[in-house]
Amino acid sequence: MKFKQYTTLLLALLFSLSLKANAENLYQITLLRASPGLLPDLIELTLEQKKTSKEGLIIMRHSQGDHWDLMLLMPVGDGMPEAHNYQLKADFQHDFLAKSASGWDVIEEISKEANLFHIEMFQASKGMYAGLLEQRHMENNYLEATQRNANHIFETTFGSDTDLFTLGIYSDLLSFAKDPDLDSEVFEKAATDAGFKARSDIGFYLRRFINGHQDTLATQVK
Repeated sequence: MKFKQYTTLLLALLFSLSLKANAENLYQITLLRASPGLLPDLIELTLEQKKTSKEGLIIMRHSQGDHWDLMLLMPVGDGMPEAHNYQLKADFQHDFLAKSASGWDVIEEISKEANLFHIEMFQASKGMYAGLLEQRHMENNYLEATQRNANHIFETTFGSDTDLFTLGIYSDLLSFAKDPDLDSEVFEKAATDAGFKARSDIGFYLRRFINGHQDTLATQVK
């Protein structure tokens, strides 16, 4: 069976299964690793795809923390996800579907001026998925209470061993790395109000729920 036929059938299956369990916004995610020496060509190929995409597309270029070169994020409209063949430029391609409470209009608008994405991908320990998802919401509450942007949470519906991933969207590295100018008491109160024992407990609390975690910074390809 040819690649396009196989991928189309696979995406059709993923789409039908995801719709049954999904009442939120559905997204197609593609991870790509360029064949040796072909990263510029792969980037050009995805940029051409972005120009012709009806639904929209965000292209994120890996800088550190994982084995892929590009992550493509696109909304799934009313129809079936579109199959794309990158085999001539990439030696690794992984497509999967995820749902999010964040709508595409919000993500696309915030991303217009963004140059940096913080991507965290998680594999939950057995029986710990609900706790992991709750922790991600708790951390968002903490971030918002300390004057920072919440992460967008994506739950995998089919096609990946990544149970969920979060996407932080920033204008640059400084806006990601620098804490707001607040008293330490404000950070501590925000942490306890969010449900953590203390600010220092946030990372330890997360570790209760996961057996795998990739933490990646990526820049936007425009």
